[in-house]
Amino acid sequence: MLMTHVLAELYECPEIIDDATALAEAAKRAAGSVGATIVGEYEVRYVPHGLTIAIFLGESHIVLTTWPEFKLLLVDILLCNPQMDPRKVVERIKAQICPAGQMVVHETPRRIAARA
Repeated sequence: MLMTHVLAELYECPEIIDDATALAEAAKRAAGSVGATIVGEYEVRYVPHGLTIAIFLGESHIVLTTWPEFKLLLVDILLCNPQMDPRKVVERIKAQICPAGQMVVHETPRRIAARA
C-alpha cells in the first residue's frame, strides 16, 4: 500500500502558535475532519520558546512544531488509511492556526508493504 506523507511549512503565523491548547485542538479537529481516530497526545514546551504537539492516531500521527520567534509552524501528517486525505488535514490546520500565512507543502510517497 502506498501512502502520502505530508510535511508543510507555514510562515508568518500569528501568536496563536505559542498556544499549546489551540494547536492541539486544531490538530484534533483536522484529524476528525477525515475520520481519524485519536488515541493519544503529547506536548513539549521548549525554553525559551517553541512547542511540539504530537497527536497520535489509530492511523498514524499529526505533529506540529513551532518557532514563534520566526512565526513558523511545521506540520507533519501521516495517515495509513488511503481513504483519509492528509492534504485536507493540513489545509484545515492552516485555516485554523495560520490563515493569512504562506504555506509550502512537501509530499512524499511511503510504501508500508514489503517490496515484491
